[in-house]
Amino acid sequence: MRILMILILCMGCLVPATANADEMALLALQVRELTQTVRDLKLTVENQSREIAILKNQTPPPFTTSGLVSSPAAPASRSLQGRWNPDIGVVADSVLKLDSPKADAEGADRLSVRELELVFGSAVDPYSRFDATISFSDFEAASLEEAYLTCFELPWDLKARIGRFKPRVGKAIPVHRDSLETVDEPLVIQRYFGLEGYNKTGLDVSKILDLPSPVTHEFTAGILEGGNSEGGTAFGSTKRRPTIYAHLKNYADINEATGLEAGGSYLVGSRDADSNFEVQILGLDGTWIHHLNSVQNVKLQGEVFHMNREETEDSSLWGAYGLVDFRINSQWAVGFRFDDVELVDNPVSNPNKADIGYTGHLTFYQSEFARWRAQFSHIDLANGNDDNQVLLQGTFAIGEHKHKLT
Repeated sequence: MRILMILILCMGCLVPATANADEMALLALQVRELTQTVRDLKLTVENQSREIAILKNQTPPPFTTSGLVSSPAAPASRSLQGRWNPDIGVVADSVLKLDSPKADAEGADRLSVRELELVFGSAVDPYSRFDATISFSDFEAASLEEAYLTCFELPWDLKARIGRFKPRVGKAIPVHRDSLETVDEPLVIQRYFGLEGYNKTGLDVSKILDLPSPVTHEFTAGILEGGNSEGGTAFGSTKRRPTIYAHLKNYADINEATGLEAGGSYLVGSRDADSNFEVQILGLDGTWIHHLNSVQNVKLQGEVFHMNREETEDSSLWGAYGLVDFRINSQWAVGFRFDDVELVDNPVSNPNKADIGYTGHLTFYQSEFARWRAQFSHIDLANGNDDNQVLLQGTFAIGEHKHKLT
């Protein structure tokens, strides 16, 4: 701008004193046009500088593993359009459920849109990303499933989340239903934490531990609102007494074709309205994946939870599941899941202490945006009855979605 003003003064000195008014007006107009052109050029350079800064500050996704679910990726650079329009996706989960009990349970003996997710996400700036998921269903009103800000580049190489999210507890809780190998969550998750998993509002921080070891370690700790999700029984009903949790994830490549992940979780919370923490839950999880070739692999996964509930008759409870999933080829997979979970506040009249389930599933991956699944479950209920379920599922995704269906 300083150079422009000098040029203007020089041009003014060169104009003859005898110049008429029309010539002076034309010269003034040309000067204004030149000034506006320089301003536009300056704005363009500033916008390009911002884009370059975003690219330079792009953070790589931490703790990526071969074939295992990893932490959400750090914010990628955004185009000029992306700054104003977030990534938007829609995921539809349709389920036909045929259930042997004649009780009018949720979704029983009907075809329903079990869940329709609207997914929004975008980088806020080079240091943070915002993600939100709004859920609709045939069974209930619209609900906010997730809405959280992820902050990167924090001191001591920490990463933090604040808002409503799925805590990093074990393997099944942190992922969405479309990332499971079965139509529903394992029984221990349904009975202890909630029928649709465990979503809570809170704050957590995670860090990759830089240890002299071939094993990759990630530690996460957080504080959540109290209570359970829908149908859960581990904690009390009040949300005012917080739940504190911690998780340690460890991953190692056994060889080029095999990977092993093992983790431990700890939660402490309240089962009633007082200020005591009477519920303590210890969880262990493990996942083993072996790739036979580029399209075939075998996955073994299991979790076990031990719950200590003070001042109750059922003070020590166990729940676990084990799962095997064999990817036959690029489009077909088959698997089996075994569940065993002791119930909270199990009535004395029940002949058994636990629900035991046997689940087989067959999956057809039409593409990374469409998947079909058939599942049969037989559950020996603690009350002595049986529950046989046939589930047929179709899952479809459009737009941007961070959990591909393959």
